[in-house]
Amino acid sequence: MRNTIGKLCVIFATLILLFSVAFFTVSLILKDGDYFEQLYKEKNVSNQTGIGTPDLSRATDALLRYMRGERANIRIDVRKDGEEVPDLFFREKEIVHMAEVQSLWLGLNGFAKFGSIAAAVLLLVGILLMQRGTRRALISSGMFWGTGVFGGVLAFMGIWAVLDFDSFWTVFHFIIFPKSLIQYLSAGATVEAMNNLNWVLPAESDMIRILLPIFPPLVFRCAICVVLEIAFVALVAVFVRFAWRKQGKPSPIADIVMIEHDANEPMPVEGPDLVLSHKLLNAPKSRREEILRRAKSGEPEEEKPSTPVKEHLIDPIYPKEAATAPAEGDAQEAEEAAVPEQSAPDVPDAANESETKPEADA
Repeated sequence: MRNTIGKLCVIFATLILLFSVAFFTVSLILKDGDYFEQLYKEKNVSNQTGIGTPDLSRATDALLRYMRGERANIRIDVRKDGEEVPDLFFREKEIVHMAEVQSLWLGLNGFAKFGSIAAAVLLLVGILLMQRGTRRALISSGMFWGTGVFGGVLAFMGIWAVLDFDSFWTVFHFIIFPKSLIQYLSAGATVEAMNNLNWVLPAESDMIRILLPIFPPLVFRCAICVVLEIAFVALVAVFVRFAWRKQGKPSPIADIVMIEHDANEPMPVEGPDLVLSHKLLNAPKSRREEILRRAKSGEPEEEKPSTPVKEHLIDPIYPKEAATAPAEGDAQEAEEAAVPEQSAPDVPDAANESETKPEADA
């Protein structure tokens, strides 16, 4: 259960972190004024709108600064078709819609800043909840899940936008501006109700004529940067899973090492340490780290004092009878049997003695 909660914390931390980094990346791209000026020149927007490239850059900068809360309004004076225009974005829909965009952008900016801290806290909590020995695999798996979900959502949105941009753009605006969906449904969900929404600007709007030509390459550049960030996080997950393997507990099974040798001599090979593997498999978990430490440093293992065998024996149910003392007669017979028999002295036969006597008399 703890590992599951810890993995979920890592997944949410990855999602929040990816969103925060993507938001800050897009913010940096939108602050690049030279890039916008280059796009205006490439797309030849000046001829389409009648506004010079420097004024186009100034108008775009005014919109973006207002969106970030750095301007009080979107009022900007430019030259259009050779005439001075005191207020380029004068339509009510343009003003109201940009006010909604400003509220949305500032909210996302606050969420991204808070999300960076929240992601770090979630990641720390997840690591602390995970059990030892499984943290590396769970962190890597959680990061993979987070990048997969985030990348899958972006891929789905990109494919949808390529296949049917109008429906994607409508649904996307209904999601980020939920009040407009309520307004649209309450008005009967008609074409007229759609045209009355704040973010549905007319085709003659200068805001649409300025931003629409540069919108596809701008989105493409932002998408490339976000995809690179997703790939980077995926590589970090791979590094956590595999590159730190040798920094963890040493493996009891050693890899085979090839050593240079003479062609006439057998090649020495360092094989697996089967003795250490056997000790680790049969030792309790509390002693495995100590066994590995001693094996790595070369220290001998502590010898435990031998336990008397008697402590491990079970008393017999029927004890044997005590041996009785042997009887006196039996003891005497045993002593006699133990004494070796002495050989008798050699005695000459009587016949031999009688034969030797006459010879003596003669």
